[in-house]
Amino acid sequence: MANYEFADLVGDEKVFFTEYFNKKPMLRKNAVPGDPRDILSLRRLDELVNLEVVRPPYIKVNLKGDGVPEQGYTRDVVVQGQTITDAVEPEKIYELFRAGATVTWCSLNQFDARLRDFTRVISEKMAVRTDSVAFLTPTGKKGYPPHHDPVDLFIVQLEGTKHWKLWNPPAVRLGDNAQYTLEGLGEPEIEVSLTPGDVLYLPYGTPHAAAAEGKASLHLSVMMRPRMWKDLLRETFDELVAGEGFDEFDTFPYIGELRDDSVESAFKDKVRALVARLEAVDPVSELDRLADVGRHLDGSSSGRTFETIAAMDDLGPDARLRRGRAPLEFGQNENGRTQMTVNGHKIAVPTPIAETLAALGPDASITASHVFPGVDERRSTKAAQGLTRLGVFEVAAAG
Repeated sequence: MANYEFADLVGDEKVFFTEYFNKKPMLRKNAVPGDPRDILSLRRLDELVNLEVVRPPYIKVNLKGDGVPEQGYTRDVVVQGQTITDAVEPEKIYELFRAGATVTWCSLNQFDARLRDFTRVISEKMAVRTDSVAFLTPTGKKGYPPHHDPVDLFIVQLEGTKHWKLWNPPAVRLGDNAQYTLEGLGEPEIEVSLTPGDVLYLPYGTPHAAAAEGKASLHLSVMMRPRMWKDLLRETFDELVAGEGFDEFDTFPYIGELRDDSVESAFKDKVRALVARLEAVDPVSELDRLADVGRHLDGSSSGRTFETIAAMDDLGPDARLRRGRAPLEFGQNENGRTQMTVNGHKIAVPTPIAETLAALGPDASITASHVFPGVDERRSTKAAQGLTRLGVFEVAAAG
């Protein structure tokens, strides 16, 4: 799949954040470079629907405005002697689609690596959790009645065409999904037929309605699940009280009807102490931390751990290593071996290795042959391989 950037979806990023984000819907024709089917195609959906691993709620079917019960398109399959009672039955899905049903693929980024890469483009920029939902609608059929969603949406048309009507969101955010009538909504802010490569942005709570036109329509909705100020402040509070120096908040007061005035006075004192600690938080570093958390929420993670671990078999004495991201704590030194805790697992290593690790700064690197001072390079390299597999080390970038 092509390497997409956030600007491919929104164009000028400064204009997007100034004029559209959280304010009004945006349309960009021919926004996606290359063939949009590289993101997701009908052929790919055929491949997925024929896999016995696909089960509700990852796939849903809606016919004439109503959800089809899961029993109407699932079956039992036996996997290594264990019966799975709700595997999707392809032919039943196809029959429902022929009858005019919309097939919805939920959270595709959770099990399709290409969609995960695509949604991560948004997660990286917006520092939020993202989920991708694909809508496959037969020719001339409406998918769902006019409604709004309690998320921000990027709509990418992939195959076929779909006619959209969008209205500006209300000034006050509405927390839940809601349906509307066309008569009640009035004239739309945007009315357009999307063709492959077109992109829509819908702010949180934007009422919208869509229907396929002359061909079956496949579009992708990437949902941004926002963290509001109350969510961010709660995360800051949780991080703050988890740190050192918060023993004063660990006592257990009696707050029932027999409490005395001292408890109420203590409550005021605790509020003042909390406010003082919150005011001492550096906003730059804390917002950077919150953004980093948002980029690594469920549905956006990536890694090459299997590949990296396997590559350790070829690690040579000249390989340069740096401290990995795995949390590392040092314990007691007993009989020439030092206890360490790595990602919650306790191990014991020769003390010279522990001393090497403790002295290694966050930006420093070391060759595998020097990880274990005082022994030959073969033994030191062997120790480096084992520690790298555990995540204590990682290979430093060349240069």
